Amino acid sequence: MFQLLERRVPGSAMRLRAIHSRYFHASASLQRLAVTPRCAALRRDLRRVCGEPILPRRVWSEAYTFALVRNPWARQVSMFHFLLQTASCKGAVGARQPHCELRKLPAAGAWLHNHDEAAARFRKWLADMRAAFPPGSRDQHLFGARSHGNEADSWYNASQVSWFVDARGTQLVNDVFKLEELETHWPTLRRRICGLSRVSYSDGGLRRNPSSHVHYSRYYDDESRRTVAEYMAVDLDRFGYRFEAEQPAQ
Repeated sequence: MFQLLERRVPGSAMRLRAIHSRYFHASASLQRLAVTPRCAALRRDLRRVCGEPILPRRVWSEAYTFALVRNPWARQVSMFHFLLQTASCKGAVGARQPHCELRKLPAAGAWLHNHDEAAARFRKWLADMRAAFPPGSRDQHLFGARSHGNEADSWYNASQVSWFVDARGTQLVNDVFKLEELETHWPTLRRRICGLSRVSYSDGGLRRNPSSHVHYSRYYDDESRRTVAEYMAVDLDRFGYRFEAEQPAQ
């Protein structure tokens, strides 16, 4: 929990903010090794040489750390709707935050509630982002998320794995749970994190970022499926995710 680390090491959040990040959006690597304000003024390739830990290694090693991952195809659809329905990209083009235009998002509108039109615009969005930030490019992470300072690490990209590994691919957090299996793992989180000890999975105490849309499989054609798989290959390989068809109602 970012609140616990922030309280354990006063001043660590300020060091993250100095490089335009915060615990809520910082990768595991950035939380451990983010640069000081003095280093932030250096060229990107020198920052890591100048870096000092945000947290003492002992604090990180003693803390219980975990990450959540999600089916990449479902995640992409959910992100598209969330950004346009409830977050910073809901406003008119030119009146919303610059990252909305940078990431090629269309203007929100009533079309979001028409599946056929929403699916067509979603597929165009994927194609537009692939053209602007192709796999392997410096800004390919924009296909999956804003950087929040995490681009200081050369291995940071659109995949979820890049958020919790180091340069060698070593996992930096204790556990990684699939969002689809979170209820199964909830007792572990309640046991390991004191702030969750009295929070049941179904009592409404969880933070949620809801978005309204039909099953993710209905948004894709063959080309758009391949596009997501291209960016998220490491996630698919590591966690065994597959593209799933919508299950008929019981």
